Amino acid sequence: MKSPSALPAFAALPTLLYSGLLILSASSLQAAPRDPIGSALVVVNLVTAEYNRDTRTLQNGDRVHQDEMIEVGNDASSELKLDDDTKLALGPGSNLKLDKFVYDPEKTKGSIVLDLVKGTFRFMTGVAEKPTYVIKTPSAAITVRGTIFDVFVQENGPSWLLLIEGAVRVCNERGTQCRDLTEPGKLIRISNDGNVAPPTKWASLEGKNDKPFDDAFPFVGKPPSIDPTPVLTRDIIILGNLPDDDKPKEVEKPKKRTETTRPTKKKTKKTEKTEKTKPKKKRTASSKDDDAVSRGVGTAIGIGIGLGIGKIGGGGGGRHHGGGGSTGGRQRY
Repeated sequence: MKSPSALPAFAALPTLLYSGLLILSASSLQAAPRDPIGSALVVVNLVTAEYNRDTRTLQNGDRVHQDEMIEVGNDASSELKLDDDTKLALGPGSNLKLDKFVYDPEKTKGSIVLDLVKGTFRFMTGVAEKPTYVIKTPSAAITVRGTIFDVFVQENGPSWLLLIEGAVRVCNERGTQCRDLTEPGKLIRISNDGNVAPPTKWASLEGKNDKPFDDAFPFVGKPPSIDPTPVLTRDIIILGNLPDDDKPKEVEKPKKRTETTRPTKKKTKKTEKTEKTKPKKKRTASSKDDDAVSRGVGTAIGIGIGLGIGKIGGGGGGRHHGGGGSTGGRQRY
């Protein structure tokens, strides 16, 4: 016969088994230390992965693991792809920790945290939901809304964030100050004490003379394989000729005249009047002759009528003055 004290323990087994299943289910989503979470797509020169003082040299295609520190040599570079399709490019002298990777492919949810310790980086979101991503710098955290951006983390200095596409939010560690960056080509400066400056162009960036543009953002001038054709070029960012949807569109310039196309003249009041009035017929040589003939006939008729009247008048004079009418008529003729 079983003792009464054994019954509660036996009765609690289903609950313990259920709890254990929940733990196993959660652990299947969250990567444990040393669990693979991605791969090295590109490795140029010396790139290492370190965990608990265990350091290994990465080669193209090697897997990277949870909690590993990826360190890039001063003359090296690397590109990583995480299992949620997140892509990272690391420039010379960069140092990155794969801090946390929780991802559920079926729900595209999880928590992906990366620590940018120092150096230059390009980040491209994967298929996970955008609130999943948190990118940390020494004094701030970047939350992503679906985007591409570059980060330059100076050793013992401020950090610069350059937006290439999409939008990000930058908050200091205390969460007391946040800035949204939504205009591609603009930058945000994060100071050592966590002051998040407003978005600005490169020409107005504080401290830009301390580091050449190409050293801070090498992936703009030399795009990585994960983003071979970026929208923004080096000249666009440096010169500040940034795309801005808020600006009114320029009026389209008139097309140049060609031999086949001729501009149509606008109708004026004068031309409208002339169109309403019937056009005069052009006088030809025959019409001029007809006019001359008609003038000649008219003249002859007029002369004839005048002569006739003169003769009549002359005859009358002859009657009164004795024959002067006929002589006067002939003289006038």
